[in-house]
Amino acid sequence: MNDKSEQINLLQEALAEAQQTVRAYDIKAQIVGVGYIFALGVVFRLGDLLPKLETGDVAFVILGWGIVIFPILLFGFVLYPTRKSVSGIDQGSSPAAQILYFSPDRHSSVATYLDALQNVDGIAERAGELHKVSSLRELKRNRFLRALFAAGISFIVLFAAQLWRSLTGG
Repeated sequence: MNDKSEQINLLQEALAEAQQTVRAYDIKAQIVGVGYIFALGVVFRLGDLLPKLETGDVAFVILGWGIVIFPILLFGFVLYPTRKSVSGIDQGSSPAAQILYFSPDRHSSVATYLDALQNVDGIAERAGELHKVSSLRELKRNRFLRALFAAGISFIVLFAAQLWRSLTGG
């Protein structure tokens, strides 16, 4: 693959796919987070049908809130990492000037951006951007899976607590 335009097209396609995946994790986290909150409403309504526990145990309340709220926070953390949060990743000895993503912090004016644009290697720029976006994609994927597993564990704990309450009459 010696044709530069072929290399650029390949990098551009890979970059577009990585960007779409990053956006997809944001959407998935929002949808699943809202679904989790609605599902909690159903679980708590079911729990209201069971007898109430009469306890003043602060640890129980804190643990309960931790089990319920922690997955919501984890879904929120999927949304937090942005392209800027992976800007410090190791680019190795990349000759990329990092101009594919315009940042006013890096270029104080259009003139400085245009000057930097004159000496750019298009392949290195796209490869550098692909590396950043792919790192962001992996970060979001890991956080999304962590939140999903936490929500699953939360439901298991809530189920076990309600089952215990129904079996013990407490």
